[in-house]
Amino acid sequence: MDDHASCPRRGAARFLIGTLAALCLAVPVLAGPSEASDEKSEAAKVAKKVQKALGTAHQAEEERDALRHFQEDVADYADLHAKQLAKLGALEPVAVQEALARAIEAKRAKAEPGDIFRPGIQPLFRRLVVEQLKGPDALDARKAVVDGNPGLDEDSVPIVVRVNAVYPLDAPRSTVPPSLLLTLPPLPQSLQYRFVRRDLILLDSVAQLIVDVLPAAAPDLAVK
Repeated sequence: MDDHASCPRRGAARFLIGTLAALCLAVPVLAGPSEASDEKSEAAKVAKKVQKALGTAHQAEEERDALRHFQEDVADYADLHAKQLAKLGALEPVAVQEALARAIEAKRAKAEPGDIFRPGIQPLFRRLVVEQLKGPDALDARKAVVDGNPGLDEDSVPIVVRVNAVYPLDAPRSTVPPSLLLTLPPLPQSLQYRFVRRDLILLDSVAQLIVDVLPAAAPDLAVK
């Protein structure tokens, strides 16, 4: 083919391509007010989703850190329990309970509510407890918490709910439903979750000592 003949064709092709490109670039500019408004609305929705995702990721990171601190605090207590128990030697069970309670109370004389149920972990515990105990589907679980709950039985032995208080041996103990136990962070053998009224306590299973308290952790426990 003659190069001189093809030059006009190449020029025309370049002109058409350039025109199409210009039209494509001009589409957003030529968009009407309605389309521009839709674009802004969609951009705002995307921004909200991104912000929500960032917030959720941040919350999840905070919860992981709080859970790690809780597990470390629980492990430290279990270590203290084991060391003090080893010092007692061979004693009768009641004597072990009394001696161990005195020893741990002395070591934790300055302990306060929230030392293990730290402020950072409290929202997570409250949310998990409410998820398992609130609503009509959780009726059986609420009944389990109410059954044997010393704070809800006028005839039961009074329980002083405070850190380092001894839980009386003859006092009833609330049942923590399996669904909730599977949800809450696991504990070492020396510790138990229990409810007194709506308060969630950490109870030393041998010393019968209240290790920490999370007040009003449970929702309304009405079983009707």
